[in-house]
Amino acid sequence: MPTERVHLTQLRHNLAFLQNFYAPNTPYPDWAATVAFYAAVHAVEAWLAQRGLHSHSHRERGIHLRRFLPYLWHPYRRLELASRNARYEGVHPNPTLLKQLIEHDLPTLLSALGTAP
Repeated sequence: MPTERVHLTQLRHNLAFLQNFYAPNTPYPDWAATVAFYAAVHAVEAWLAQRGLHSHSHRERGIHLRRFLPYLWHPYRRLELASRNARYEGVHPNPTLLKQLIEHDLPTLLSALGTAP
């Protein structure tokens, strides 16, 4: 299982990419939502690793979140659904949703998990 350090390294990598890539009018909202979601995944996994836990699937991570951090479930779930819809359904988040995901939901998760840049 990846360590907390591995997850934090990938989180920083994803955030650096997002910072250099994201603009509210990006022609690639699908990628912006997906990178933001995977940044959230690594933030959650780093928090879990600190506690000796690890998720083997998105479903299991959701169970951990609802159990240990229920107040973060909704912002995490919005990120997950936007990413999933973009990847599998070809539905790109509109500019308003993308702004909420990247400027509100992701920072809320990072701050609450103690992984804010």
